[in-house]
Amino acid sequence: MSRVGKGRVMERLRWGGWVYVALACLGVLAAASGPATAEEVPGVGLALPEGQPAEPAEAEWPVSFAFDATYASKYVWRGMVVTEDPVFEPSVEVGFGDLTLNVWANMDTTDVNDFDNQFNEIDFTLDYSTAWKWLNFSVGAIDYVFPQAHTFDTTEAYLAIGADVLTSPTLTVYQDLDEHDGQYITLGFGHTFEDVWKPTEGVSMSVDLGATCAWGSRKHNEFYYGPGSGWADTTVILGTPFAIGDHLTITPYVSYMWIVDDDITGALGRDDAFWAGLSVTVSF
Repeated sequence: MSRVGKGRVMERLRWGGWVYVALACLGVLAAASGPATAEEVPGVGLALPEGQPAEPAEAEWPVSFAFDATYASKYVWRGMVVTEDPVFEPSVEVGFGDLTLNVWANMDTTDVNDFDNQFNEIDFTLDYSTAWKWLNFSVGAIDYVFPQAHTFDTTEAYLAIGADVLTSPTLTVYQDLDEHDGQYITLGFGHTFEDVWKPTEGVSMSVDLGATCAWGSRKHNEFYYGPGSGWADTTVILGTPFAIGDHLTITPYVSYMWIVDDDITGALGRDDAFWAGLSVTVSF
């Protein structure tokens, strides 16, 4: 793995600058999107009868915000147990229509990696998602920043195509743009059983089931694992989100991951991992 020189530092600053520009653009769009005035009458060249006031249009506010705080027993990413001990993972997301910006971070809560109560990873994700008939499309970029070890900093672009059918199959291709130029491809499935239990008024519990299998190219796998191309990790997850009112969701979950390729198992020194967590999400 290459060391980060001056050129890499400048590249990180450029990517960080684009993130802040995107956030500023979202803010400008949010400020500009106020309630429609009485003069904004639908149609072209149409006039209201004399003396009839225009009915004020209903205010539209396409901006959304979400804050999440997750406490998990491990941090597992692409088959690698990054942190064996409990972690704290906060995130904030702002959206404007189909465009979203997400900032996610991981903090070790012990000194297992010598980063006790320090953020050792911060990810910036810019995403555009849309739908056409029963197909869903997403395109975006993820900037991975490791404050304690910039050697691993990198950026990925991704493209996802999903189907709005039973099990919601979604194919996602990640392309590294910085460190190794490899690809990581996932095929995911999921289903939500909504409102399976309503213990009281305004509170409902759903059940989320999900599974993802992944394949890594030679460059990707050699950078992260050691061996060449092949099937990487498979992950299953079970969550039971409790929706409390319109803005708060509390989700306990359990997840299990196993490595498919024997060579990757040998390189990582383990073939599976189990972890659990609790997420608290506020959105509006």
